[in-house]
Amino acid sequence: MKTKFLILTLITLIFNTLTAAAQRVTFDIDELGIFPEGNATARASVNCDPALKSIESGLIEAGKKRQAYGYSVQIFFESGVDAQKKAENVAKKFENDSKSNKKAYVFYEAPYFKVRAGDCRSRLEATRLKKSIEAQFPGCFIIECKIDYKNCDL
Repeated sequence: MKTKFLILTLITLIFNTLTAAAQRVTFDIDELGIFPEGNATARASVNCDPALKSIESGLIEAGKKRQAYGYSVQIFFESGVDAQKKAENVAKKFENDSKSNKKAYVFYEAPYFKVRAGDCRSRLEATRLKKSIEAQFPGCFIIECKIDYKNCDL
């Protein structure tokens, strides 16, 4: 009985190994999107398990969004009939009147329309932005959130 079990286990192990080897996927490093188009200095092929390929494609999609956690200054939030229009006006006012080159974002989180300004990598940077716009937008406050790091000052 033990011999039959051992042989069956060995056959299953060999079959799984051969099946896994047959399912290997090859992809090119250029697919990763690390280098700007046409600027790749080297080429490489990587053999991997199909599961890793799907994880890799998910990471590529996440990287294209170019988001990370950072800080913004919330300058407006309101709910009501004209809240969206007011939020858009506040965002335009910030972008037109602001001395900094920061961008303002309007978005909806039930039940409020909110306007957040700036993509700050550090709380210190967000504090400086807040101090520079406090007179214009009283009641503004710093919030930790996802930021678009393409717009961060480097």
